[in-house]
Amino acid sequence: MAILLLYRVVRGETMQDRVLAVNVIGTSTVVVLALLSVGLDEESLLDIALIYALLNFLTAVAISKFTVDRGGVI
Repeated sequence: MAILLLYRVVRGETMQDRVLAVNVIGTSTVVVLALLSVGLDEESLLDIALIYALLNFLTAVAISKFTVDRGGVI
């Protein structure tokens, strides 16, 4: 699935397609880190997952603002 999403990031038709693909990859990474944290009983992985989720959200907001400011939203 990640390979298909990476293809969408590179060859996405619009900026929104690319942002969505990056967000799905980021969300999947957060879920994997959270599951590993529970499975390995390692609390530091959960902290990393939370920080990564916050960065994923902030990146999406920043790219969306950049797209709107440049007139890329119809």
